[in-house]
Amino acid sequence: MTSSTLPRRVREFPFPLGRDAYRYSANLEPAPRRRETEAGWWGEVILNAGDAYEDFTAERARVLGRHPGMLISAPHMRAAEWDTLLYLMRRLAAEYPDSFTLREEGRRCRWANRRLGLSGEFTAGEDGTLPGGPLAYIGRQVVEDLVLLDRREGRLYADAGIVTFASGWSFPFTAGMSFAEIHGPVPGANADGVFARAEELLLRLQPGEAYRRVNWAIQPGRTLDWSLDNHAQWMPEAASVLAAGSDAELGARVNLRVEVQHVIGLQTADAVLFTIDTRLLALADLALVPPWAGRLAAVLEELPPDIADYKGLTALRSRVIGWLRRRLPA
Repeated sequence: MTSSTLPRRVREFPFPLGRDAYRYSANLEPAPRRRETEAGWWGEVILNAGDAYEDFTAERARVLGRHPGMLISAPHMRAAEWDTLLYLMRRLAAEYPDSFTLREEGRRCRWANRRLGLSGEFTAGEDGTLPGGPLAYIGRQVVEDLVLLDRREGRLYADAGIVTFASGWSFPFTAGMSFAEIHGPVPGANADGVFARAEELLLRLQPGEAYRRVNWAIQPGRTLDWSLDNHAQWMPEAASVLAAGSDAELGARVNLRVEVQHVIGLQTADAVLFTIDTRLLALADLALVPPWAGRLAAVLEELPPDIADYKGLTALRSRVIGWLRRRLPA
């Protein structure tokens, strides 16, 4: 199958592995920037308002209906919320002009989201003109999870956010923690100074400056809210996938889960916006690109046990490797 005949979800998938081994790294690069892959390309935009936009925003609304505590903001983060709203609206309007429009006359703004049928006027910085507040308003209109990191006393703190698609962590538990505390459990990374260097870069971010990185895991099932808070909902699905016996079922129900993460310096508030765009690609789709299947198999074979355990790969690793190897050209 040539790249031109691959499904769009494969052609535009941000495959995260560039070599046959993996270790945690900051791997930050300027964004946006086009990245070519064996299947196509990705990365020319910062925000994702692609074909699944309506599905993701509807799922976010459902998660917030069940767990309203996934939206958290400390009072001192209101200026950062307004910065975040304006940055995301301007970005959406620039990257998807057929779907989004923002008109600004001084602080007076008019917003139109044609994908969701929303429109309205507000005054930037005036809470009473925007129902629910700026983070709640814009957070329901993007597919990305949003975490606002306050910069103070030479450190970063996760003091606000709207996170409905966490993978293996809890935003209500994490909110208010320092950058170092959040990444403390990552095996090996802190000893190597990976996150200390990343925090130094984020503390120096200039207004509007953006960088990105990718993170990945293997996930049984397609539940987006893979948070610790939602364990009771996704665990039965995961157990069902782990018990699956056939190759066809494994290929259809096990996914490579990739997060495209951006860090952006906010305009007026002394804070950093951290966005997480979650993508899922079934193994059956991934195997349509033999270099991807071969590289993922090699990475899983080489992956140290502590990283495999942290990523929740131990139960599935050998089966996924075997499945991928059986699909590679002889």
